[in-house]
Amino acid sequence: MTSVIVVDDNKDIVYSMSELLEMYGIDVVGKGYNGLDGVELFNQHRPDAVLLDLMMPEYDGVYALKKIREIDPKSIVIIVTGGSPMAMNDKVESLKPTKIIFKPVDVNILVESIFEESNNSMPFKIQYIFKDDPKSYTCILTYDQYKNFKELPILQECKIIKNDEKNVEAYKNEMQEALNLAAKNDVSHIQKLSQLA
Repeated sequence: MTSVIVVDDNKDIVYSMSELLEMYGIDVVGKGYNGLDGVELFNQHRPDAVLLDLMMPEYDGVYALKKIREIDPKSIVIIVTGGSPMAMNDKVESLKPTKIIFKPVDVNILVESIFEESNNSMPFKIQYIFKDDPKSYTCILTYDQYKNFKELPILQECKIIKNDEKNVEAYKNEMQEALNLAAKNDVSHIQKLSQLA
């Protein structure tokens, strides 16, 4: 399971973001409310990713990013900020955050970013619609499978909806076979494996 810490001075944001991430199968191992909390939580838990606000009183996100980079230069630090892109200064960019996401946050983009940056191999549930079929389907994929799946030209929409760990290994192998067939425009196997949403 992918682990993260969430650091933001707004307790409501920390709570709601943590709850949403848990629903998607991401383990929130720590919650902090300033940059110093973020550094201490990073040291304590060594999560797969850090979600960090920049603008916080006392110790800000720049402080946390700098200290986390000193501890582990390869750490995954995703800045989640309400600031404008123009407000990103050279100091932030020189510390090389892994990714910057602006609020309000689209949870699907946030979850995709966490899975992508942390090289997550945990399967999760997706929902999708074919261009020529109005029904909504679900299936379980790894992130690598999802990256390829969502690019299929036969899909109208595709999004992550929830992590699901039941019977995952067998399903993952079957889905890989279905993806191989779908790449050849044969969607019959995917439709058999998928469940109507």
